[in-house]
Amino acid sequence: MNSDPIHNGNDQFFQWIGVDPKTGAVNLIFYDRRGNNEGTTVTLARSTDGGLTFNNYAWDQEAFDADGDFLGDYLAITAFGNKVFGAWAHQISEETKGERAVRTRTVLRVGTADFN
Repeated sequence: MNSDPIHNGNDQFFQWIGVDPKTGAVNLIFYDRRGNNEGTTVTLARSTDGGLTFNNYAWDQEAFDADGDFLGDYLAITAFGNKVFGAWAHQISEETKGERAVRTRTVLRVGTADFN
């Protein structure tokens, strides 16, 4: 758990919100470049006091470099009964032979959090 404010001075993008209809908790998912804008991860930010404060949780701790690759247009998040579910694109680089030394491909990752 990290109690830093949501905005940390580095790039954050493709923010999406999911409000838990049972508990009222506000949940945000976004791409985050906390490491001095080097490498992209995915963060879940959660508020249980109507958005006054947020706790941040690293959902995708393996940073990647999108380097101009297409990540899609959306992330996904939904919540119910203190359970949160999210989905996002993640870039995986693999070494290949030939002209390009590294080929990048996009995979779908999912995350869950149970706050019960």
